Amino acid sequence: MPSKFSLEGFIVEISSGRCLKKPNSITVEAFNPEGLKDLVEVLALKFPPAKATYSKEWSCLTIKMLDRLVGMYASGKITLCADDMEDAKGVLKTLKELIKEAKEDLKIGGPPSVKDIEVWSKLTPLELYKYLPKTNCRKCDESTCIAFAAKVLSGERKLRDCLPLRHSEELVGKLEEFLGKRILNALGWLKDN
Repeated sequence: MPSKFSLEGFIVEISSGRCLKKPNSITVEAFNPEGLKDLVEVLALKFPPAKATYSKEWSCLTIKMLDRLVGMYASGKITLCADDMEDAKGVLKTLKELIKEAKEDLKIGGPPSVKDIEVWSKLTPLELYKYLPKTNCRKCDESTCIAFAAKVLSGERKLRDCLPLRHSEELVGKLEEFLGKRILNALGWLKDN
């Protein structure tokens, strides 16, 4: 295999033995020739806060997805570990689609505001709980609304799984005012993600 090659539209370099979690896996360093400068923040807001970490200082994003960590940098560099080349190809294909969606989001909605990034990065289960019905009805299969809020932020549940919230235009309005549409979408309210 050549040292650098093209795969799913990325320039890719593979090495072995550098993944701490799975020592037998391969390390994939991919480069998006177009860069990700304007997309890193948009990509961050496509995930619940516990699934992604964004650093404005380093202009990078770490995402927990597909049972691994994926690092994405404004320069276009992407790093991840994969079981083998087939796994790497699958992950890069998923990332290609994610980047395509982020480009479309950027085109339609522009870059996220500073407020959006701050709200998203500081969102806690208790803060989200303030906007839930607080009925502890268990219709979402969680024992309490605070437990549900924690699972929404970790990506284990979707905000739309709260049935009483679906029927409260007032609470939904307050949530949208507080979080904005991008964050609501990241939490699973507006579309299937």
